[in-house]
Amino acid sequence: MTAPWEKQDDKNLTRLLKKAKRRTLLRNTLISLVVTMVVLVGGVIGNAHLTGRAFNKAWNDEIIYQEISSPNKYYLGVVARQGFLSGFMEMTSYKIVGGVPIPWTTRETSYKALGFFSFASIGGSAYGDSIPVSEPVMKQEKYEYYRQYNGATGQRELAFYIPGVNYNGKVLNDLPELSRMEPEKLVEMAVSFDKKYSLEEVQAMLPKQITPMWYWVDTYDKPAFFEPHKDGNGGISYALPQSSSYIFGFGVRPPDYPEVKAQDFITSLENGLAQKGRYQWEYERIYNYLKKDKAAPDAGDVRLLGVVVTGTAQELQSLKGKSYVAAAVLGAVVDKY
Repeated sequence: MTAPWEKQDDKNLTRLLKKAKRRTLLRNTLISLVVTMVVLVGGVIGNAHLTGRAFNKAWNDEIIYQEISSPNKYYLGVVARQGFLSGFMEMTSYKIVGGVPIPWTTRETSYKALGFFSFASIGGSAYGDSIPVSEPVMKQEKYEYYRQYNGATGQRELAFYIPGVNYNGKVLNDLPELSRMEPEKLVEMAVSFDKKYSLEEVQAMLPKQITPMWYWVDTYDKPAFFEPHKDGNGGISYALPQSSSYIFGFGVRPPDYPEVKAQDFITSLENGLAQKGRYQWEYERIYNYLKKDKAAPDAGDVRLLGVVVTGTAQELQSLKGKSYVAAAVLGAVVDKY
């Protein structure tokens, strides 16, 4: 038989056990909430840090690469959107023709904290968004290619011809078109040379009334690639002109850096190599081609194949009859006012 005081002790013990369980449950719940909050806050901060670092690297990659790969094209700004361990940035660009800015392409680049990238271009020819047009004269003379127009602005895209390459005589010369324009029209034009020149030679031989904006550098380490070859139908296939998306060079940096030096191109290559980013292989290829068997290239190794110039239609007519002009292709055209 259980004594009354023993029953009371059992009740007290039961209450203590229940109270201890409630305290333990409450403590565990609070600990779980705190740990969850710490993990969530830490995850948000960590994600922001990692994606922010990935954005900075992607942005620096694009800016440095743009310095050597975008004839008379400049980035206006960037809009970035971040997700979980990844992000997306949208970069708008413009051209300058006779001091007038012209909206150009919008380049989209996605990036991941682990270092993987993808990209696309909207409204331009940079990655396949151009509009090919077979002009009557080109069709009549059986050109193997079309003139390209910007997909957003409808402006002509520049094209370049490598000196010494056999284009089967199909080379554009738009200089006669200048006399059909209003004299004050502002014009962009890609001039391809008859041979390689130094920067000093180019600056000396260009007419003073036109403005050189960008200089095309010889980076072609595999000239055999452009030689005529038999196609799958038994015919001969000839080289096509180079689009502005796949050539390299250097130019002015508006609005504060109108002066250029051949060393600018070397410096941009070195900056790109130091970045160790997505274009590393391209920087290494060009750098090795320029330096040949030397330890490093210098300004004397920078040889020019062409130039992008701007001016009025009347001013650009001064290029007519110049022996160094092997081809001249119209780009953007805009009214002065």
